[in-house]
Amino acid sequence: MQSFFKRISISVSTSALITLAVGLCLTALCYASARQIESESTRLLLQYHASGHTLRAAMLPANGMSLDANHRGSLYVLLGGLLSSLLATAYVFQLVSRNSVIARITGERTAALQFANLRLSEDIAARMHTEKSLRLRERIIEVSANAIILCSADAPGYLIEYVNPAFERITGYAAGEVIGQRLEDLQGPEQGRQDMHEITAALREQREGKAIVRNFRKDGSCYWSELFVAPVRDDGDGAVSHFVVAQYDISTVMRFEQELEFQSRHDILTGLANRLLLRERLQQAMAVTRRSGLPLWVVFIDLDRFKFVNDTLGHDAGDLVLKSVAERLCGATREVDTVARLGGDEFVLLLPQHGNGEPGAAILQRIQDAVAQPLQLGEYEFFLSCCMGVAVYPDDGLDADTLIKHADIAMYRAKEQGRGHWQFYASSMNAGTLERLGLESELRHALERGQFHLEYQPQLDLASGKVVGMEALLRWQHPQLGRIPPASFIGLAEEMGLIIPIGDWVLHTACAQARAWQLAGHGPLRLAVNLSARQFKQRNLLHAVAQALAETGLAAAHLELELTESMVMHDVEQATAIMANLKALGVQLSIDDFGTGYSSLAYLRHFPIDVLKIDKTFVSDITHGDDAAIVRAIISLAHSLRLKVIAEGVETAQQLAFLRQHDCDQMQGYLFSRPLTAPAFEELLLQGKMLSA
Repeated sequence: MQSFFKRISISVSTSALITLAVGLCLTALCYASARQIESESTRLLLQYHASGHTLRAAMLPANGMSLDANHRGSLYVLLGGLLSSLLATAYVFQLVSRNSVIARITGERTAALQFANLRLSEDIAARMHTEKSLRLRERIIEVSANAIILCSADAPGYLIEYVNPAFERITGYAAGEVIGQRLEDLQGPEQGRQDMHEITAALREQREGKAIVRNFRKDGSCYWSELFVAPVRDDGDGAVSHFVVAQYDISTVMRFEQELEFQSRHDILTGLANRLLLRERLQQAMAVTRRSGLPLWVVFIDLDRFKFVNDTLGHDAGDLVLKSVAERLCGATREVDTVARLGGDEFVLLLPQHGNGEPGAAILQRIQDAVAQPLQLGEYEFFLSCCMGVAVYPDDGLDADTLIKHADIAMYRAKEQGRGHWQFYASSMNAGTLERLGLESELRHALERGQFHLEYQPQLDLASGKVVGMEALLRWQHPQLGRIPPASFIGLAEEMGLIIPIGDWVLHTACAQARAWQLAGHGPLRLAVNLSARQFKQRNLLHAVAQALAETGLAAAHLELELTESMVMHDVEQATAIMANLKALGVQLSIDDFGTGYSSLAYLRHFPIDVLKIDKTFVSDITHGDDAAIVRAIISLAHSLRLKVIAEGVETAQQLAFLRQHDCDQMQGYLFSRPLTAPAFEELLLQGKMLSA
């Protein structure tokens, strides 16, 4: 457009010059014509004069004047032509100047419009590019295989504002179900949440962070994910307004790692523990045994005539036999026991803390019976048997290899006696086994023959020194064998199923005695009664407790039922339901021997318990070493959960001083009194004996 106006300006200037030139030319022509006419007129007049015409001569002066006038006319023509040319030139120049100004203004405005159009085009292109990039990013987020979560930066909830379709696919939650919810709620039920301190710290400190956590889908299934969190700032460097969380489902990787871990520590054929895992489990069990004093048995098992199966039916049939035997061994043992395969037809069992006493011959017989069940291999039916050797820690060895070796030696000695036998490594243990078999027979009749009685150990408040309760303890006085320690028969009664009638008798007798002391004016003493694992899981437990309270008249609030850690942790969900039902009756619940089992603090705070009892193994060495730290930790933990703490086995003044110093609530032990018979305990109450300050 600008070049167009420029071309027009040049054409107009040229026209002005041409106009001036044409004007001058026309003026010159007019002037030349006038001069020619003047010359012709002069010549004619001279001719007339020469011819002698008088009349014409007389008129000559007048004609002379006409010649002067013609000359002036020529001049006038010349001047008029010049003026006309100048006026035309001036007019054309004015037009040219005006056109130049218009062209300049038009060019400037055209240039401004072109610049504005260019900037507008650039802005439109930039905006279109930005919008395209945003749409591309949104599309990338939408089609991403990983879950993307956008949450607010407002603490403490960090509410969710957006989730992509991958999140809905992975978790099973629709976007509408989680938008507006807290970020931590995505991890599922509170009892299943993992430690997310790294993510929580990253949110709190507004920085990047990552963690591997276990999540739960909407249907309750578990999956593992790797979380990455990063802050989103306004205008690049402004305040943090949001957090973006990328969630990668790594369940497949975790399963692969777990499978590799499982294969490295388990037998490929049977799925049992291999030698590596057996050694680790044995070392752990020995550490627990050193604290608890309970026995640990290592049982070496070898199948009889297994070579015959391999030689006649082939190794495939032999593998089926080994798998079947592995399943039977697992079915004949507890979950806390370990069943391992060393190779071939050799198996090893770890039997720790069985029944709060020695495992006894019953479990060995149960294993023999399980292995001896008929086994169908194609058209053939086999009857298997096995020989077992038993080594006991620490009597038969102080390390894993020695125990396994001694159990192996005992197994070979058993084979010398024939099929289907077992043998202890030491002859003294064999004698003990025979004694135990005789004890089983006597135990079956002890209750009906009235050989059981109860003793009561006082429980004292450390602040006031007063007796506030007592623990009922079962005792067996045999007419020929004399006083039999509880450790020798409680576990045996558990295995034989006799603990339920014995436990019902203990509960009813103790409640009746406590009520009698209350009626005698000795105050609202709290009665503590131990429950065995079999009692705890019996269906009519609630009825048995309610019936004992109703028949004796003892208020439920004065009865405390003691449970062990292993008992409640064996099946947490079932144990929690049972404890809730017991609490509904109004009784108190306590965890006995706390610290010797494997309770989880995450579950402990959900159990409806009232008391923690510190095991005497910690109290015995309470004034120094690690046990002091453990006791302090248990007391602090219990108080933080609003639970009472009772220390068992207090025997010295130093132990008492330590417990008082660290705010233990109650104690029981030989320092104040041994367990007493009912008359002796009542005499103690009458004397009003108190714990010294």
